[in-house]
Amino acid sequence: MSEEKNQEMLEQIKAAEEKEAKKSSKKASADKKEKPVRNSDGHVLTEAEIKRQKAFDEKEKKLLEKGYVRKDILISVLTANFVGILLTLPFVAAMALGFYFRNGFPNLGEIMQNNPVMYFVGLGIVIISSIPLAILHEKIHGWFWTIGAENGAKDIEFGFMKETLTPYCTCASPLSKPIYILGSMMPMTILGIVLGIVSVFTGSFVLLLIAALQTIGGAGDILISCMLLFRKTKGKDVVLLDHPTKIGLVAFEKEKEAK
Repeated sequence: MSEEKNQEMLEQIKAAEEKEAKKSSKKASADKKEKPVRNSDGHVLTEAEIKRQKAFDEKEKKLLEKGYVRKDILISVLTANFVGILLTLPFVAAMALGFYFRNGFPNLGEIMQNNPVMYFVGLGIVIISSIPLAILHEKIHGWFWTIGAENGAKDIEFGFMKETLTPYCTCASPLSKPIYILGSMMPMTILGIVLGIVSVFTGSFVLLLIAALQTIGGAGDILISCMLLFRKTKGKDVVLLDHPTKIGLVAFEKEKEAK
């Protein structure tokens, strides 16, 4: 075999090897890209959650370097729905009793029979209003957390969870305990308790139902707030960060420095 043909064959073999190597590299890259990222609960993280996790890790590193100790304060969906709802029931009961003693309850069966249009219009208002009010609920979280956020509104992120079909709000910067509780409780306070009081004085049963649903909708918020209120942190500096991928938050605590 001539030297020229031998060189040509070597170049063809080299080109084929390089082509195969590129193909393998692309396949490995695609496999890596397709492999889902999961948290410790097995939940597949969205791109937004992965981004929040990275930002959280950076802030956690800085806080740990300053001497803070991490304490997770997490709740399950079941706990939020059961214990949280139990905590909202006294508020719902107070609104209902106030309405009853001032206005009495309407006879829904009679309204259904005599004026079905009014009945279904009222029912429709209660159901349909839950969508914009759910969004407003998260907006109120953000407005009040902005007070203590390092970069103001830039640290507030709103999104939508496809798995549960619910909007959410999270704060990227550490918050003090009072600000976190304030931001957590204000949606239920404004859309639930305040609207409930208004319904008592206006005699609007539709408004009472909306207020009751909005109060129950704050089940998770009131549960987290109670957990924070009863957590012993006397003599400690405490900053709170929303957990990037789970229901709840992370407390970073350290002993206060003597002045």
